[in-house]
Amino acid sequence: MTAGLHRVADAAEGLALEARLFEASEPCVALWHATSPALVCPAAYRRRAGFASAALRSAARGWPVQTRPTGGGTVPQGAGVLNLALATTVDRGFSIEGGYRLITSPIQSVGARLGLRIETGTTEGSFCDGTWNLSRHGRKLVGTAQRWRPLADGRARILVHALILTHGPVAAETVGAFHADLGLGPVRREAHTTFEEELGPQGPELDDLAAALKTAARHALAEAGPRVAANLAA
Repeated sequence: MTAGLHRVADAAEGLALEARLFEASEPCVALWHATSPALVCPAAYRRRAGFASAALRSAARGWPVQTRPTGGGTVPQGAGVLNLALATTVDRGFSIEGGYRLITSPIQSVGARLGLRIETGTTEGSFCDGTWNLSRHGRKLVGTAQRWRPLADGRARILVHALILTHGPVAAETVGAFHADLGLGPVRREAHTTFEEELGPQGPELDDLAAALKTAARHALAEAGPRVAANLAA
């Protein structure tokens, strides 16, 4: 298991950390936070007309663009963003929905202990909108994604990821400017919220939130099946 909160220099280093978890064989949990800002979008965006010039303009605004292998849309990284990644090997028949529940359930559990009811569903106007967002009163708090790699024995290696908005300004306008340069849809700041907005000054510090999420995520992995539980106990 990966210990503690990883503070990485940039999003590329965080994505490399997740790639190592995905290639491992044991169940893994990692929490990471990039200390410098960036926009991260699907690698498929490189095929869009005007991508190179849009990336240059974003970098000039102080938000360099990094691509990732998963789908979805553009997300910010940097201050106010905490990333939770879980990787494990699942048996045949495990579903994509099961993967999303694996990542959302520990976050909802931690939220509930903090007095927040967090619900799944799309959030109109949010960046990287998806069915498995976690929202509070209709405002996006968490975005999710996952990767799958089939194994020779019929099982699969999965990596599930959550981007958690913790505090400070949400870079919706920055994502929106990048989208406008690519001819993509608008992004609204009011479609998003953060743990800080919802909890006020009594909310947890970043390291405390990360510690709570790690404990809850390990519990979720242990409950995913006997094989996972056995590996965690080893």
